[in-house]
Amino acid sequence: MVARVRHLFGRLTDVGEARSALGRALLYERFRALQRQIPLLYTVALVNFLGLAFASGLANFTLLHPANLLVLFVVVRMGHWLRNRGRQLAPEEIQSELRRTLFLAALISFGFGFYAITQFNLSSAYQQGLVILFASLASVGCAYALASFPVGARMPVWLLAIPFAGRLLLSPNSGHIAVGISLVLTALLVLRLVKIHDEGFVELVRSRSAVESERERAQHAEQAALTEKARVREVADTDPLTGLANRRAFIAELEERLGRNGGRPFALALLDLDDFKPINDIFGHAAGDAVLIEVAARLRRQGGAGPLTARIGGDEFALILPCGDESAAERTGMRICEMLGRPYHVEGRDFRISSCAGLVVLTPGGGDVRTALSRADAALYTGKEKGRGSAAVFTAEIEQANGRRIEIERRLSDPSIREAISLSYQPIFDLSTGALRSFEALARWTDPDLGLISPVEFIPIAEQINVIEGISDGLLARSAREAARWPDAVRLSFNLSAVQLCTAGSAPRLLAIIAAEGLAPERLQIEVTETSMLADFATARVNLEALRVAGARILLDDFGAGFASISYLREMIFDAIKIDGSLIAGVPQSPIGVRLLKGVLDLCASLRVPCVAEHIETQEQIDMLRQFGCRDGQGFALSAPLDAEEAGALGAAKVVPFAARNRGRRKHDSAA
Repeated sequence: MVARVRHLFGRLTDVGEARSALGRALLYERFRALQRQIPLLYTVALVNFLGLAFASGLANFTLLHPANLLVLFVVVRMGHWLRNRGRQLAPEEIQSELRRTLFLAALISFGFGFYAITQFNLSSAYQQGLVILFASLASVGCAYALASFPVGARMPVWLLAIPFAGRLLLSPNSGHIAVGISLVLTALLVLRLVKIHDEGFVELVRSRSAVESERERAQHAEQAALTEKARVREVADTDPLTGLANRRAFIAELEERLGRNGGRPFALALLDLDDFKPINDIFGHAAGDAVLIEVAARLRRQGGAGPLTARIGGDEFALILPCGDESAAERTGMRICEMLGRPYHVEGRDFRISSCAGLVVLTPGGGDVRTALSRADAALYTGKEKGRGSAAVFTAEIEQANGRRIEIERRLSDPSIREAISLSYQPIFDLSTGALRSFEALARWTDPDLGLISPVEFIPIAEQINVIEGISDGLLARSAREAARWPDAVRLSFNLSAVQLCTAGSAPRLLAIIAAEGLAPERLQIEVTETSMLADFATARVNLEALRVAGARILLDDFGAGFASISYLREMIFDAIKIDGSLIAGVPQSPIGVRLLKGVLDLCASLRVPCVAEHIETQEQIDMLRQFGCRDGQGFALSAPLDAEEAGALGAAKVVPFAARNRGRRKHDSAA
C-alpha cells in the first residue's frame, strides 16, 4: 500500500526527465513558459480571491485572518517570479523549482477551494452566486495559466473546481445542482484541453529539438568538413618528408606577398644542394632522407615556419626572408650556405654537403611570381659559377645575362627556330689507319642579334622549356638525310638529350625518323652522357636497348667527367666509350695526366670496349693515344667540323691525311 502511494505521488510530482536531450528541452521550455505565465496565474488567483472575499462581505485585512495570510503569500510568490523572469537555471534547479511550484499550486488550490466552500456555506443566495462565479473563474483561469505544466494545471481543477462542484451538487437548490454539473463538465473539458495542449506542446518541443539536433549535426558535419578540408589543404600544401611547405604553397605565399599594396621589401632565396646525390646512391635513400630532414630543420630555424620555408624539389629549397637590400640579402645567403655546409651526423656517419643560393630583393606590388623566380634562378646559376657554398644576389649584370636567357627561350619557342639552327659534322678517324669511321653531328646557332649561341647554352634551355624534342628530331632528320649520301661504311654519330633519352617511346620515334630519310639503323650511333641518364635510368635503358637491338651503336660520351661512369659500364652494354676531353688535355706534359689516361684506356681494354678520344689538339696527343691503344679520335689535330658539302666530299674520299682538313678552321668551331 505504501509503495503504491509512493508510486502515485511520484507520478503526480514527475516534472520531466533531465537526463535525455528531449527531457532537458521540455524542462527548459516548460520553465520559460511558466516564467511568463505564473505572474499572470497569481494575478488571476489574487483578483478572484479578493473578489470572493469582498463578494462574501467577510473581508478582514488584519494579518491574523487566514484568508489575508493566503493573499500575502500569493503576493510574495508573484514577486518571486517577477524577480526571476528570464533567469537561466540548470536542469536540476528547474526540477526543484517545478516541484516547488507543484506543491504551492496544490496548496493554493486547496486553500482557495476550502475558503470558497466555507464562504458559500455562510453566504446569502446573492452572495453564493458571486462565490460560484469567482471560484469557477479562478479554477479555470489558474488551470489555463499552468497549461504548459500539466501536472500543476490539474491542481486547480482537482482541488478547487471539483470539490466546489461537489458542494453544489449536494445543495437542495436545483439551480446550484445544475451549476455543479456544468462546473464538473467544464472541469473535465479543461483537463482534456490541458492534455491536448500538453501533447501539442511536447510535439512542438520534440520537433524543435529534432530541428535543433539536426542543425547541430549539420554544424558538426560542416565543422568536420571544414576541419577535414583544412587538413587536406595542409597535406596538399606540405612536403611529406620534411614537413615544410611544398612548391604549391610557397608559390601561393609569394604571389600573395607580391600582390600586396605597400609593405617592406623582402628577399626570395632559392637553394640547391651540392653533393647530395652520392649520398642516395652510396648510402641509400634512408640516409638521404635523413639529411634532407636535417636540412629542412636548419632552414626552418632560419626562415621561419609556414609557407615561408619550402622544399620545392628533390634537393631544392626556397625561403622568403626579411631582407630589405641586396647587401643584407647576400650576407643572409652566405650565412645560410655556411649553416648548411656544416656536417650532418646521420645513422652514425658524418656527411658533408654544400649548397648554393640565389637571392632577389622584391617589393610588394612590384612584380610577378614568374619574374621573381626567374631572377632568383638566374642568381642561383651565378652562385654556382662562383663555386660550392656560394651565394649571389640578382643584379643588373645578372639581369643582362638573364635577359639573354629569356630571349633565347622566346626564340626557341618559335617553331621556325629549327631552320635557324644549322649542322656541322666533325669526323671521327681510326687513329691507326686514318680511315674515316663516322661524323658527329654538331648543332650550330648564330643569331643576328644574340650572336653565336653555343649548344652548351641553348640545349639546356630547350630541355627546360620542353622544345628540345622537336628541335632534336628536326636535326636528326636533316643529318640522316645528309648521312644517307655518305658511303655505307661511314656512320652518323648523334647526341641524344636527357629529355629524349628518358622519355618513354623515344626509340621507335627516332628509328622512324631515320627510316623516313633512308638511313639504316646500322649506320646510326647514339652518343649519351652519364648525366643524361640520371633522371630516369630505367626508361633510358629501355630506349637504348631498343635502339641497339635495331642495329644502332651506343656510345657512352664524356667518360671520366662524372662520378658514376663505372657503374654504368656495369649496368649497360656500350659499343664504344668516348673519353672526355679533360683527360686528353693534360697529356703529354702532365705525368699524372698520362697515367690517368692510360689507366682509363686499360680499363676499357679490359672490358673489350673500343675507345674514342675527343678534343685532340696536338700531334703528341695522337702519338700517345696510339701508343696506349686508343682506336679512334676526333679533334682539331685531325679535322675541324665541316659543313654538309665538305663532309660529303670527305666521306667520298674515305681516307685522308689528318692535317689536310685543318687549314683555315678556327678552333672555337669545335664546341659541341
